[in-house]
Amino acid sequence: MTSAPVTSVAGPGAPAADGAPQRGLPRRAVPHAPLDSADVLSPTEVVGRKIIRADDAYLEGHYPEMTVYPGVFLVESVCQAVIHLVRETHGEGVTPEPAVLESVRFTTALRPGDVLDVHCACRPGAAEDTLAVTARCTSGASKVATMKITFRLVKDTAETGDPCTTMRPSAV
Repeated sequence: MTSAPVTSVAGPGAPAADGAPQRGLPRRAVPHAPLDSADVLSPTEVVGRKIIRADDAYLEGHYPEMTVYPGVFLVESVCQAVIHLVRETHGEGVTPEPAVLESVRFTTALRPGDVLDVHCACRPGAAEDTLAVTARCTSGASKVATMKITFRLVKDTAETGDPCTTMRPSAV
């Protein structure tokens, strides 16, 4: 399987820092890179890593007296890891969309200098075109969070490469 540095969460067609269009990840309103790297270990397993940096702008106002990595960014880190797995196993034209956050438990706060490791075990979901993900987030020997998320696998449209323009039964 592959190992890939994560360089953008902006997605297809969004300009990179050098102005060139990027491909690979879907468009998302994310103010930071939720992962620094991702490794697809098998068709059902992916890991990711993020170094929590004190100079990341999003940390400045989040609990100013005790700067911590926001829990919602842990969820986004899991989503980005799953994107890497789905893109490798299903191709560039399929995007995993979070559908149901079944459970999440945050157990340890991450602070600047900590290293977040994300491990996702994925299996076909109960419904067609879904993926059931169990994620374990750690930092060293500490358990940071656990979550279960069901993703809907959405085919990108030919015109935009963006799953947000695809009609779904729930949108009709």
